[in-house]
Amino acid sequence: MNICVAGDVHGRIDKFYENIRDFELRLKINFDIVLQVGDFGIWIDEKNHDGTTKLHNGIGDFPEWYKEKRAVPVKTYFVNGNNEDFNFLNAVKLSGDFEILKNLFYIPNGTAAKVEIENGSSKGSLVVAGIGGKYAPEHFKYSESDRHYTQYEIDNLIGYADENKGDKDKQIDIFISHDAPEGVLIEDNDKNRYYPKAVGFRELILQIKPKMVFFGHHHGVCKSEIEGIPVYGLNVLGKKDSLFAFKMENGAITTLGKY
Repeated sequence: MNICVAGDVHGRIDKFYENIRDFELRLKINFDIVLQVGDFGIWIDEKNHDGTTKLHNGIGDFPEWYKEKRAVPVKTYFVNGNNEDFNFLNAVKLSGDFEILKNLFYIPNGTAAKVEIENGSSKGSLVVAGIGGKYAPEHFKYSESDRHYTQYEIDNLIGYADENKGDKDKQIDIFISHDAPEGVLIEDNDKNRYYPKAVGFRELILQIKPKMVFFGHHHGVCKSEIEGIPVYGLNVLGKKDSLFAFKMENGAITTLGKY
């Protein structure tokens, strides 16, 4: 199973899938799954967006894709960032139908999705757990808080992992978040280097023990580890290292490259 993980997109959906296709051509493979770490750019109404979105070239292409009900070219799973249409995403969560467009799936905070692929000779499955949004101390104690993540959502994933310890089919393979775990060194696109102040993810990662961890939000890069678990921070679309590719076969992971 060939998997691509992507950083922040901010609504540039056309460019996003063009870059993924370019990456496939460079690697001479086809991706079975794309995972995306938030700020995908889910805006349904072009008049309904936050001020920050204006700084990222506006709402982008998604309203047109949604209006025309276009199918996404590669099966894609994403968590929310801190810049999305939360009225819409909350309605999706309440509906229980997480397929927003054909082949585009939302992973609500604190949940895990089993992703199954049967594409010609390529078959397989993996479990992806996700928590979107950014850290804010005043919101951390809530059960849910739209653009912020919470202790409740972290505890929910720890509970999922504890309940399924003996079930290999339900064990978490990949954890994706929008914000970064504590204790990893980030270098942003202005060459600033710093350690994130978000809390909770490091403990979560040690509890659920995924094979790999990916995050976005910081518009920079990171290659680190937490007690042997690889952690990657992905850049914003259009910048170096915004896409990461790996192959998973029989539980084993092989890194294929970055773009």
